[in-house]
Amino acid sequence: MKKIILLIAITIGFINAIEYKITHVQKGGRVNIREAPIINSITKVGTIPYYAVGIKIRDCKYGADGKEWCYISYPMGARHLEGWIRKYYLAPMGRDFTSNIYIKSFLQNFYKSDEENFLDKLKVFYYTPMQQYFYRRNVNLIQLRTAKVNFYKKWSIRRYNLLSFEILVKRVNYIDVKTVVRWRLKNQYESSSGIDIQKVRLIPTNGEFKVLAIKNLQHTVDIDENIVDDVNNTSISSDTNRYKQFYIKVGSFFSSPNKRYLEKISQNGFNYIIKEVIQDGATIKRVYIGPYSTGREVQDNLEIVREKINPNAYIQSF
Repeated sequence: MKKIILLIAITIGFINAIEYKITHVQKGGRVNIREAPIINSITKVGTIPYYAVGIKIRDCKYGADGKEWCYISYPMGARHLEGWIRKYYLAPMGRDFTSNIYIKSFLQNFYKSDEENFLDKLKVFYYTPMQQYFYRRNVNLIQLRTAKVNFYKKWSIRRYNLLSFEILVKRVNYIDVKTVVRWRLKNQYESSSGIDIQKVRLIPTNGEFKVLAIKNLQHTVDIDENIVDDVNNTSISSDTNRYKQFYIKVGSFFSSPNKRYLEKISQNGFNYIIKEVIQDGATIKRVYIGPYSTGREVQDNLEIVREKINPNAYIQSF
């Protein structure tokens, strides 16, 4: 009897230890996850993509259809999607968690996690203190949390899509990757979108990855004449943008901007405007350099502004 109990315990432990990937699904396809091992419109709770990896099986049994079903947990950002799926669609993954498929899965979840206001995820994805983050070194968890809270308050709606990644260096104790990420940010008053190219250092710890360092290699803001509202999935026609002008945003202040800061802008030969907006009941004064009539003109001046005024400056139009 003791041997049977021990065998069951070992088997359960083995199932939980192995991670799975999706199989028997064509590229671009998705698999339905269900609340119960029954196929109908009521039981569907979500879907996972054909490239999903890192899936964990919690339990398996045969359903009323005579097929084997498994209750799985799939990481999505900082959350997990749980439910039943046919065992037919699951295949054990290799033991090498530093393979490209594991790295891609981690990076997708890492960037997607910033779409949520779930700060406990910082412990899941980040190794603290970080070596480099927001142009600083040795950032602890409290500093990281503060930076995230401020960013989430400013941009209430956030979308991130990992376009590609490239392994730069692969060592036993760390892996450096270059990522290309499409981002879209929106709040009640403004929106912004673009592409970031970053260098991310991953370190393996306890059979998973943690982010030790991030360095921005390139930050590009969209300045297209046709702006797309990603939240409502609607295009704003070029007619409504015909009379818009381009500006370079160089600062936001809860009080009057520092006079020395404004003098620095003027001394470098730039004109500026100060625009007041109300956000969360507070008056914010935003400083913009410009205006510029064409995207080419504002793009040519952006690098100068970043070098002499504010390295985090970016382009906006209104």
